[in-house]
Amino acid sequence: MLTEIKEYLATHKRVFIREVAMHFDIPPEVARAALDHWVRKGKVSRLDIAGQCQAGCGGPCSERRDVYQWIDRPPPGG
Repeated sequence: MLTEIKEYLATHKRVFIREVAMHFDIPPEVARAALDHWVRKGKVSRLDIAGQCQAGCGGPCSERRDVYQWIDRPPPGG
């Protein structure tokens, strides 16, 4: 499943935990653990956007919203 999650993120570039959990039908904690694996490997970065509204209302949000972003690196020597 780690590889599938990595491929999903590489394709989508930036995802919320809930998106990964829903796509793979897994609990958010499992999605977070898998994505944190790729963070440790240096393939993904985690952005904490707590307090930024994602619903478009412009107001503050109290819910923590972890976003994971694929890190595009140029090939070695290029």
